[in-house]
Amino acid sequence: MSILDFDTFGLRLLCIDDSKTQLLLYTSELDGMFSVSTASTYEEAIAQLTSSQPDLILLDMNMPRVSGLEFLDILSSTPHYAQIPVIIVSGENDPAYVKEAFIRGAADYVRKPYDSEELILRITRIFRLVSGHRDAAEKRTAGKSAQILLVESLADLASAKDNENTGHLQRIGLYSREIAAAAAASIRFRTDISEEFVQKIADMAALHDIGKVNIPEYILSKEGPLTDREFEHIKRHTTDGARTIDMIRLSFPDYAFLDFARDIILYHHERWDGSGYPEGKTKQDIPLASRIVAIADAFDTMTLQRRYAEAKDFEKAFEEILAAQGTVYDPDLVVVFRLIKNRIKDIYDKNRDQG
Repeated sequence: MSILDFDTFGLRLLCIDDSKTQLLLYTSELDGMFSVSTASTYEEAIAQLTSSQPDLILLDMNMPRVSGLEFLDILSSTPHYAQIPVIIVSGENDPAYVKEAFIRGAADYVRKPYDSEELILRITRIFRLVSGHRDAAEKRTAGKSAQILLVESLADLASAKDNENTGHLQRIGLYSREIAAAAAASIRFRTDISEEFVQKIADMAALHDIGKVNIPEYILSKEGPLTDREFEHIKRHTTDGARTIDMIRLSFPDYAFLDFARDIILYHHERWDGSGYPEGKTKQDIPLASRIVAIADAFDTMTLQRRYAEAKDFEKAFEEILAAQGTVYDPDLVVVFRLIKNRIKDIYDKNRDQG
């Protein structure tokens, strides 16, 4: 069977380019032969990745903020997406860039301007070569609900920016669950926290930094202090992450559980006294799930060995949370945190990073 005889019906193609003109061109050239979705930003790209589950990606090399090469790294380190072939379509013709794209996992490299018939042949050839991987992926996900797959894929993307290769995201879920479960037993929070709330925060706390996919690698891996401009980039991960969830909701309007994740993503850096970001919310105006994750995130971050900071021991990190009661953190949740110190220590001991 020749390439031209290969049946492309139903194959999903995601085109990522910051040029709306180029995206319209892709749609006119490819839609009908393939099922085409487009994205001009990485927020849109992540939303399309999780909602349409593409079989192949066309990616521009020169995207704003995060380069195509960095996005290749994110995809290759994300189990849900590592098997998706990526064709770089770019006006960048430097042989060094082309070589680097292949080193980082690109399946093909097409230079602009391109011949549309040749592009279709290249896409079809790769689809034919990887059709077995597609069938295997469908078998791996069989039996899982769409909601579970969605949360898992988002968590994978979030972990791709956990540059220190730590168990940070897993521990945040464990700490958040423990705090929420203990708070549910208290007079102060027992009407606010249900069993469903506890399970949701355990599952979705790991999504809190999904917006960091949009932050350039040089900022995330910087060893010295951040400049004011770089810190503004960091702060935008809350709003970028929330926009990603908003875009996913357009495809899944019935997935109200994503609103819970959105609150965590957008507001986990707010402070009880109003000095946080992005909106300067105070006290109970900050969603409860966000207040819980704020404690879990801060505590675990303090105990991590980072390029730019030494890890604090358990006691010192614990005392820093207590010292910020009523300023940074919800005072009642800090009381709960103090009462479950032994359980927090147990999670800390059993889930520490090795090496």
